[in-house]
This record gives sequence, structure tokens and C-alpha cells, in this order.
Amino acid sequence: MTAFKESEIQSQLPQIPNWSYQNGFLERQIQFSSFTKAIAFLNRVATLSEEQHHHPVLTNNYNNLLIQLNTHDVNGISEKDFTLAKAIDRIELTTG
Repeated sequence: MTAFKESEIQSQLPQIPNWSYQNGFLERQIQFSSFTKAIAFLNRVATLSEEQHHHPVLTNNYNNLLIQLNTHDVNGISEKDFTLAKAIDRIELTTG
């Protein structure tokens, strides 16, 4: 596994339109209607991350959740990050 080049990251970003590439991370910020809903979603992301053996930075501030993905093993963005981002997006779709 190797880190993607900037051009590869940019070419794959349209596959995950809710995400951006910032400060060396794939990032997504989600606002929920309550703290409880934000934490419930965070816990679902944590479970999924454990299953994929790939752990994001999760920052919660009341009803806002910031998710940041990168692959420490390659010191950059890899296919693992795009795979997890897509899986996280599917969680959101199923939770409504």
C-alpha cells in the first residue's frame, strides 16, 4: 500500500462528494439535531472503524462531528481512507 499523489486524491474526491481534502486528511463535518444523535453516529463510526482496522480522528463538539481520515502507515491518503469514507457515508444514509 502506498500514499496517493495529490492528483490521485483530487481525481477520487468526486466519489465522496461530502468530503474534502484538508491539511493532509480526508475530512467531513456533520451537524446533527442533538448531542445524543452526534454521539450515536460517532459510536457507529467507531464500530465500523474497528471492523476495518482503520481508525479516524473523531472530534465532537456538542452536535457537530468532524471526521478526519489518513493512513498513518503510508503517511498520507490511501485506498483505505476512501473505502472508510464511503462506508461512513452509507451509515449516514441508513440512519436517516
